[in-house]
Amino acid sequence: MKDKNQLEAVFLEQYEALHRYAFTILKNPDDAKDIVQAVFLNLWEKRFSLNINSSIKAYLFKSVHNQSINHLKKEISIQKHHANLVIEQTYYDAVINAQEEEQLLKQKIDGVLDQLSPQCRTVFVKSRMEQKKYTEIAKELGIAVKTVEAHMGKALKLIRQLLRVLVIIFVSSIE
Repeated sequence: MKDKNQLEAVFLEQYEALHRYAFTILKNPDDAKDIVQAVFLNLWEKRFSLNINSSIKAYLFKSVHNQSINHLKKEISIQKHHANLVIEQTYYDAVINAQEEEQLLKQKIDGVLDQLSPQCRTVFVKSRMEQKKYTEIAKELGIAVKTVEAHMGKALKLIRQLLRVLVIIFVSSIE
């Protein structure tokens, strides 16, 4: 197969059958065409080093078969990689959305806290953010435990009202 005319004659004789065979494996005419052309190109490029022990026809069909299977494996690998990218992007988008929603909620709560009196805000921050008990807060601020409870009740009432509004907004945005 060292002669160009000989290769051209084999190409013309075997191309259609090889293309049909590749198509039965790949189910794509363009991919089948590419595989057959790649097999003939490989045959030409390695014409001086190839040692074909069987018939040229058997060699070509085996080469088309192997390249078609390799092509399918590559396609499957690409599809898996693409699916993983989609999953990663979806997860990333969900994390970003959660962070944005958390930031929005924090801003709204900060806005509610700004509406509270300074002492009420201090009591709420010490209770919820610093995780202190009512008795500790009362002792630290020099006020009665009942006063701490009253401040917390007022702060929590405002926050619950805000959360109700946010839930209504969230539910209406989904629909």
